[in-house]
Amino acid sequence: MLPGIRLPWYYGWNVLAVAMVFQAMTFGIGLYCFTFWVVPWTEEFSVGRGEVMMVFFAMQVVMGLAAPFAGRAVDGRSIRTLVIAGALSMGAGLALVALATSLWQVLVVYGTLFVPGLLLAGPLTAQALAAKWFTRRRGLAIGISTVGTSLGGFLTPLLVTGLQGAYGWRDANLVLALIVVLAVVPLVWLVVRNSPQAAGIPGEVGDDGAPAVSTEHFPTWTTGSILRTPVFWMLVLAFTPVVTAMGAIQQNLAPFAADRGFDAQATSVLVSVMALVMVGAKVFFGAMADRWDHRYLFLFAQALMAGVFVMARGEIDYSGLLIVCVLLGCAGGGMLPLLGAVVGSRFGAAAFGQVMGLLGPFTTLAAVGPWIAGYVRDASGSYDEAWIIFLFMLIPAAVGSLLLGARPAPVSSAAVG
Repeated sequence: MLPGIRLPWYYGWNVLAVAMVFQAMTFGIGLYCFTFWVVPWTEEFSVGRGEVMMVFFAMQVVMGLAAPFAGRAVDGRSIRTLVIAGALSMGAGLALVALATSLWQVLVVYGTLFVPGLLLAGPLTAQALAAKWFTRRRGLAIGISTVGTSLGGFLTPLLVTGLQGAYGWRDANLVLALIVVLAVVPLVWLVVRNSPQAAGIPGEVGDDGAPAVSTEHFPTWTTGSILRTPVFWMLVLAFTPVVTAMGAIQQNLAPFAADRGFDAQATSVLVSVMALVMVGAKVFFGAMADRWDHRYLFLFAQALMAGVFVMARGEIDYSGLLIVCVLLGCAGGGMLPLLGAVVGSRFGAAAFGQVMGLLGPFTTLAAVGPWIAGYVRDASGSYDEAWIIFLFMLIPAAVGSLLLGARPAPVSSAAVG
């Protein structure tokens, strides 16, 4: 499907389509659907919700520690090989969890085999592919690439809860393992290459049909020079509190809804609605990142997230939960494409994976969100106090957004520190 075969569209769109598929599988099952294992595991292993959330926390911590190494691999290795390895790892993890006899075994599997699946076959590799295949429409491409996680959130909850209802969670895991491998590995092997140059085909064209010429000139970034750049730390401040708050309510959504009398199937509809809204939000924020000031787009997403916690407090019926999920989809949908757009515009495509990887250990702090919410619920019998905590956490995020600064002009290609 590469040299010698002419298509009526740019081949980079094929790469983005496959990137959406592998993200839908790994993030849909590994993150969006984690909430649907909470209740079965509390019953199966006789543990509390806070203990189950430690599985998610451990996975996020290991992801953060491994992210810098994954980022460097994405910049220097075959992305096709990395994605396939990640999909096989997650498939093996799903199968092994089906055999678990205690929660600590689940924790070990999630902290090892699930991590490569989420890092190597998730947004890191998808956004890196978008940054390498597109220049003129990079923001839009990154936004479209991240739609895959939302498609996973839309489709996989119904799949997971349907399989769990029909076969029980253990047999459902075995079926899901097979689905991940068969849906990802063949497509990625046939279609994905690191860049147009690696594929031996022309790159992106401009509006006039001529090849787009990049005017970008970035320093040769090192780990030290990245960590000494203020914009890196402003990204950490703007992004981390929001994803912490988002993870808290997203991973506790099923038990939160169960407290109000709604079963897993009813909650799966809410998750699917949230993910569907995210699709539109990601395309919107990605496209606008090519045109608008990134600072104000961040502030807009943070304001929407604040609305989530204002709505979720107190008594709330199913229609109220639906509004919460719509707001959550709008806010969450903006964060990944905005993060990718800022990294691409400030650091360039060549260092994209390295910068995103270095952000991993800091955004791992987001893993405490679901645990805090679950712990507060176990201690107080309500999520209300947790939602207040996360509402106030959005204040430093807004400060970080304002301090991010406007997109800088390209600099010379001389090496930095």
